[in-house]
Amino acid sequence: MYDFYFGEKEQIFNDEKNYLLTVKRMMPRWCNSIPDSEFLAIYDDLNSSNIVSPESSGVIVETGCGASTIVLSYFALKYNKKLYTWDTNQNKLSYIRSIICDTHQRIFEKSLHSNWIYIGYLSTSKELGIPMLAEKKESIDFGFFDSEHTSDVLIPELESALKLVNNKAIFALDDANYRYRHKNIAYINVFRKKLGLPPVEEPAENLGDCYYVLAESIIKDQFPKSVKIKDSYKETFKEDIFWSYFSNDRAIMNSLGMEKMKELEHRYDSFKIVK
Repeated sequence: MYDFYFGEKEQIFNDEKNYLLTVKRMMPRWCNSIPDSEFLAIYDDLNSSNIVSPESSGVIVETGCGASTIVLSYFALKYNKKLYTWDTNQNKLSYIRSIICDTHQRIFEKSLHSNWIYIGYLSTSKELGIPMLAEKKESIDFGFFDSEHTSDVLIPELESALKLVNNKAIFALDDANYRYRHKNIAYINVFRKKLGLPPVEEPAENLGDCYYVLAESIIKDQFPKSVKIKDSYKETFKEDIFWSYFSNDRAIMNSLGMEKMKELEHRYDSFKIVK
């Protein structure tokens, strides 16, 4: 499917964003859920991170694979870093791998398996999740958190990653405007709609702080000098063609509380960890 000509290496390296967006926009909807503006914000944050430094040996961690994996794996291959991705959907992981093999691997002419380690299991598992990186003596330079979208999962992910974090590492969150503690009710109601069932009510105890507020509190509690990044997403998201391209889908998700169109400004938030 991705056996296309994307240009000479020099052309790609001179306009990386255009190349990466081209790959992203060819992806099917089911594994392409983040807007282009967020995708490019990840690129910008990576470009300003320790990952681009040859002196740093830190790794990239990602919870939940998808379009984000395209840009994260590009940096892993370009700068010879390791990317660890956790996702319980192994079919999705396999499909993303096929895309990267047909695109980035051809450009860099190196084995993807040396730079991308994907784990088809829970990111919070002591044996196979983020905590396992301590056994491998890995430290973290960049983290993108996009798994179950509940604070029950996000909090242990962040706490585990902060134990292994390097100075000036960057942590970024998808759907940072969400507030679910125990259950992602919006996601549940989307599937109930498909099954012809009425939506379930939101339990009051299921709502807490927005994830960007929660994450900043957890990060600054351990590293008070850490700062919230002025990310490029907030400057570009309003003009993103992603919203209009999937307008019907987004409208339905918004009606069920999943897209939260009024809170899109904080869909993506990132932080620099200062020790």
